[in-house]
Amino acid sequence: MGATEMKVTVSPEGLRAALNDDGEFRLQARYWDGALQLQFGDDVYVLRLEQGEVVGVEDSPLDGTARCEVIVSAPVADWYEFLQPIPRPLYHELYPAMWHHGFELKGDDDYVWTYYAALRRACEMLRDLASIEEG
Repeated sequence: MGATEMKVTVSPEGLRAALNDDGEFRLQARYWDGALQLQFGDDVYVLRLEQGEVVGVEDSPLDGTARCEVIVSAPVADWYEFLQPIPRPLYHELYPAMWHHGFELKGDDDYVWTYYAALRRACEMLRDLASIEEG
């Protein structure tokens, strides 16, 4: 099955609630006022953050040039591997997935690395929150 036949879906409200209820994410994201875009192929979820709390989820893509904005993107086929309950080696975490597969971290470098632990936690949580639709 090719990547164009799969789609990653996430409930925006479920994602917002889960991240806000997760102590690890909230601790790592504290002080973050900005936006995090999760991009699954062409589909985007933009999380608006205030002091690390997700206050909204939108579907209008960021351009990645504004301060405080971070974009995590990958082709759907790579997200499919990353979102497996027990992912294959080098899909287990963002950093190796970025170096060995199609993941990209873009945006404000000061925020990418300052809040990397929050990014990692959010993406780990996607394993329970996202679903892969095949069609």
